[in-house]
Amino acid sequence: MKLNINPFSHSNPMTLKDAAVVSTIAAGTIWILNFLASATYAQIVADPPTWLFEAVKTYAVAWAGNFITLAGLEELIKRREGDVHE
Repeated sequence: MKLNINPFSHSNPMTLKDAAVVSTIAAGTIWILNFLASATYAQIVADPPTWLFEAVKTYAVAWAGNFITLAGLEELIKRREGDVHE
């Protein structure tokens, strides 16, 4: 299965492995920005397990959201290609 990252150019395919890599990078960026925006040293020291849980949850949700978006883009392109050929 190929993911066409650019819906206007079918010459830019992306595999699911590539989508996972992009999702990992994007989720890491989101996690870092979230950390810089909301985490304080006092919160981390006061309750490390809760902070760790929230950090992992934020990363997992960001990764899943990015991956599902990329997979959905592929499905949208397949449907549009099907409409054009019929």
